[in-house]
Formats: sequence, C-alpha cells, structure tokens
Amino acid sequence: MGASIARAVAPLCDPLERPLVLLEKSGLAAGSTGRSGAILRCFYSDEALVRMAHDSLHEWSRFESTTGRSIGFERQGVLTIGGPGAAGTKELVERNAALLVRCGVEAQLLSAAEVRARFPAVAMAEGTWACWEPRGAGVDPVRACEAYAALAREEGAVTRLGVRALRLVRSEGRILRVETDQGVWEADEVIIAAGPWSRPLLATAGVDIDLQVVRPEQYAITQPRRSAPVDDDSVTSIADVGLERWNRRAPMAYAAAHPVLLDLERGAYARCEGHAQRTRVGALDHARDQVVADPDHLDPQVPREFELWAREQLVGRVPEYAALQDQPSFVGLYTLSPDGQPLLGRVAGVSNLTIAVGFSGHGFKLAPSVGRGLAQVLAGEAVTAYDAAFFDPARFTQGTKKAGQFGL
Repeated sequence: MGASIARAVAPLCDPLERPLVLLEKSGLAAGSTGRSGAILRCFYSDEALVRMAHDSLHEWSRFESTTGRSIGFERQGVLTIGGPGAAGTKELVERNAALLVRCGVEAQLLSAAEVRARFPAVAMAEGTWACWEPRGAGVDPVRACEAYAALAREEGAVTRLGVRALRLVRSEGRILRVETDQGVWEADEVIIAAGPWSRPLLATAGVDIDLQVVRPEQYAITQPRRSAPVDDDSVTSIADVGLERWNRRAPMAYAAAHPVLLDLERGAYARCEGHAQRTRVGALDHARDQVVADPDHLDPQVPREFELWAREQLVGRVPEYAALQDQPSFVGLYTLSPDGQPLLGRVAGVSNLTIAVGFSGHGFKLAPSVGRGLAQVLAGEAVTAYDAAFFDPARFTQGTKKAGQFGL
C-alpha cells in the first residue's frame, strides 16, 4: 500500500523542495505484502468492493505492458465454489455472481457439470455451483511492491529502507514531525500504511484505531506441472510489444493446473503460484488465526494439524494433489478492522494525517485504487477511485453497521 500510494502521490510533490519520502522499517514487502497470496479477484458481496477490485484488476492487467516491469502476472482465472457442504454458500455464490455481472465484471455462474467440463482436475459434486471470473489473476507480491517503489522513485519519490518510524509528534491538531530510529523528519503531510505496526504508531499521536493483528497459517504443496508451455492470453497478459519497448523479454508461461480456488464449501482457498513453483492453501476465515501481540516477534511454526486440514481440503477438491509432496509451510500477517474493511482517508481531528490501514487479509488486489484515491485526497479532489464513505475512518464513531465478512 505504501509503495502504491507513493507512486500515485509523488507527482504531486516537488522532488527537490517537498519530496515524498517513503520510510520502511526493514525492506520492501517485508511485512504482510511479502506473505500475501496476491490473488486478484472481484468476488465480493459489496458493490463498493466489486467496483474497486474491478478497476484495480484493470491496472494490474496492464502493468507489465505499460511499465515494462515484470510482476509475475498470471491470469489463471478465479473459481469461487459454494455448495451443500456449507450452508448458505451456494446462495452467496449465486448472489455475488449476479452482482459482478451488474457491475460490468466478466463472470459466469457455472453448474458442477460445467465446471467439470472446463476444469477436469476440479472435483465438483452435483448441487455445487461456482462463480467463474476468467479475468481473475495473481502476481508475485514482492516484485509488484518493488515495481511500485521503483515507479515512485522515477516520479521523484525518495525511499528510505531500514528506517523505522517510532513516534508521531502532534501539536494543535496536526502532525509536526515523525521521529525515527535514524533521525527526525518534518512533514507537511503524513500517511500511515504500516500494516500490523499501524496501531501502536498511531497511538503515539493519540489516535486509537481498533485494529487486531493475527497470523494466518499457510500450507504449501508442490505445484502440478503441465508438460507444454502455452501461448495464451488467458494465462498471461504480458504484452511482447510493450516489453520490447523496454528491451525486456517475456518469460515463458506455463498453464496452471487449475484456476485460483475460493472454496467456500470447504472453507479454504488455493492458488498455483508460478513465481514460487508451489500451490498455496489457506483458510477463508480468521476463526483459527492466533492474535499477534508483537509483529516483530512472529511465531513461524505452523501446526501439523493445520497442514493436514489444508491438505485434506485441497485434495478433496483437486484429487491429483494426493500424490504430490508438501512444501515448507509459513505464516502471514493480517491486520483486522472491526468490520473487515480497510480504513482509508483523513483522520478526524488531525488535519494532515491520512491512513490506509486494516485491510483484513484482502487488500493486496485493491492497491492501485488505494493509491489513486489517496492521491485525490491529498490533492483536495473528490475521491473517485473508491467509495470514500464506505471506507471512511470515522465510520466506527458514527454507528455504522458492519459491512462484509472475511473479505467476501
């Protein structure tokens, strides 16, 4: 988020007199971003999120051809499955598929037979339905973050890695400066997009945002290989013409064994990650995630019980994984807001403080719209990149009802 915002906001700044400075406590993508599944889909229950994800997907799809920077973009498509194994999931798939179509997203509601015909590797029992997003995709999150930061620098931004923000100094309703472990930065505007570290940093300025950090466990397994490379825009959107303009070669793309799976019936998701040569599996809700007291001291151990559960869900849906070997598991970081949606915009009572926090495990795909929207905020323009009221940080003090659940 910080890198995307930096890219969008840097053109508003004077690179000599008033540069945008991106402070990062360690390295780019070292926190939640580097552990993200980086799935790009539009399947949501709220129109504001569908439209935002759709706009962002358009930018992700064009990123490599317009910038010449590889982000590991893989257009695998996204298949969201619901059925009798989990009450209400079939109905959710039907509702959201219709919502996507109304919002202009390319999507189809598929029966079990239609899924089996299109994707023979995916096991589907009768009575199970799926929402198919053929434009859905995924990227390498680390390369994507690094690319955004590089583009920000091209616009005059300054990146300072290994500089940890310790304290926001506030006086008379504004932030005067940011104290770090390597000096003090005076600032006209301050944007906090610090993920799991956001709440304690904001607290130094007397701003209390109800955020909770959890550690979702991630299981990995060897990715099934398809023998022949493919030259098909449904798999990769890399435009050779655009890359040749930058004297870069398009990497060889291989067909994924199956689409990205959001398996509501089994409560798990799975993505073939070409950049890591593995398939990642995680839970679709936060019920099993442990609360993290200090994100600087993250327990890296994944219980075997979770690995067995994740493998069971994956093999039950894609049986060919039964013969494949486990890969090292790992943990991620989610920063949860009370309603599962991010807080984007100005902080009430602090005139020059803007936040992009609380993405609750489903924010990566939204980064392009977040960057554009916060640039509009800082420019004093009407926000058109997202629904500003839906994500207003003040909504929890205004009695706003909860919206969405687990990013679905």
